[in-house]
Amino acid sequence: MKILQVCKKFPFPLRDGEVIAIHQLTRGFYEAGQKVTVAAINTKKHFFPPDELPVENQQLADFHSVLLDTDVNWWDALRSLLMGDAYNIQRFVSPDFERLLSGIFRENNFDIVQLEGLYLLPYLLSVRKFSKAKVVLRAHNIEHLIWERNSIMAKPGAKKWYLQTLATRMKEFEIYHLNSCDALVPISEVDAAKFVEMGCKLPIHCCPVGMKLNGSLAETNPSNSSQSICYIGSMDWLPNREGIEWFLDKVWPKVQSQSSDLKFFIAGRNFPPDFPDNHYPNVEMVGEVENSRAFIRSKSMMIVPLFSGSGIRVKILEAMAEGKTVISTTMGVEGINATNDENILIADDADAFARQIKRCLKEPEVCLRIGENSRTFVKLQYDNENLVKDLLKFYNHLLA
Repeated sequence: MKILQVCKKFPFPLRDGEVIAIHQLTRGFYEAGQKVTVAAINTKKHFFPPDELPVENQQLADFHSVLLDTDVNWWDALRSLLMGDAYNIQRFVSPDFERLLSGIFRENNFDIVQLEGLYLLPYLLSVRKFSKAKVVLRAHNIEHLIWERNSIMAKPGAKKWYLQTLATRMKEFEIYHLNSCDALVPISEVDAAKFVEMGCKLPIHCCPVGMKLNGSLAETNPSNSSQSICYIGSMDWLPNREGIEWFLDKVWPKVQSQSSDLKFFIAGRNFPPDFPDNHYPNVEMVGEVENSRAFIRSKSMMIVPLFSGSGIRVKILEAMAEGKTVISTTMGVEGINATNDENILIADDADAFARQIKRCLKEPEVCLRIGENSRTFVKLQYDNENLVKDLLKFYNHLLA
């Protein structure tokens, strides 16, 4: 089978959930013996030099990319607002990328064209024009829900109004194009059910982000990690910033005052200049890390204080694959079929969050039990090889 993955960012380095989700399927397709081509918009914000792609990654697919500046331009945003367009979608429309795709199609006959997210739908007409392949939308999340939930969290004012307007435009675009492809591959059963509610009539196959376990549980729980909490996420994504600032203001003082040796490490890229960096005791702003799983592995537990967003949090799956205890809000664990107090700990307010952390510190056997169970959970439900095998069966049925 010949598969083209069309992406809105270059799928390397493996430092955010979207890139990891794309990479895992690329690797899975390659290991399953499929011929893979990747066409990516290489954004200014997430730019990666294609010639620096490691050799082991180069062999996975035939990679092509085009540079595009997708930074927000407020004049363009205002014009889109007045014209009734979804500006977030328009930012990814590029004649250069369209020419790249047409060139790839002239030289290849694909069986499957997999659009990695809603933002690639403006290129659907070009795909239909140059290819007879089945076109699949891989929905990494339900986009308009992210903006709806962001608008709810925002304070009254111009920002809240703009987020509400943007959410409305994104919803209109999402629903209008919902049945324009040949199949839909959502990333969670929760999202799949919501797409059906929205009116999706396409064949649907749920394919979560696959994981691979590293080493043994003993190797993922070094003895020197007993008094440390970690968080990892891009700080330029509003839900992440809101969640971590809430944790620092509402939860951390309750915990740190009773556990003076406890340290909190915050990793991620694009920390805003005004992000609080020295107001909290025993908090270290690590910044961007080279290897997210190695960072998670070095700490005893991970927190995910998320109150908006959509899709699934790949970092939760990474932490679970490393045998770590994850403490998350209900929203944070949405789409992951984990069970509270069995393979994850869930807390939705500051007092509950603090209690769960104190419990793990006071009863280390709780951390060990949750970690063991979470690792088993990932092995059974998120094994990348099995997920790719099921997806390829779906694609073969689609092509029949």
